[in-house]
Amino acid sequence: MKRIEIIISRALDEEFIELLETHDINQFTAINPVTGKGCSLPKMGDDVWPQTNKLYIFYVEEKQKELLSIIVNKLRVEFPDEGISAFIVDAVELQ
Repeated sequence: MKRIEIIISRALDEEFIELLETHDINQFTAINPVTGKGCSLPKMGDDVWPQTNKLYIFYVEEKQKELLSIIVNKLRVEFPDEGISAFIVDAVELQ
């Protein structure tokens, strides 16, 4: 099992959700708002940098990992000036 964290500009949220639904990915945790500075403009939720990010956390098997990779890459190509980052680590569920 993999844990995938996707930090995405709120400006891309609607497109992201549509792509998740298209690929039947419907289990995740979302944390909103998330602020910070990465490779795009700062998203601090304040008067100077009003935009924010959203953090999605997924626990998935290999097939969904590949689908999420496709979704992230598609959004990066379509919206090169918006921020989207994805990170993956191994995960083991506690019993």
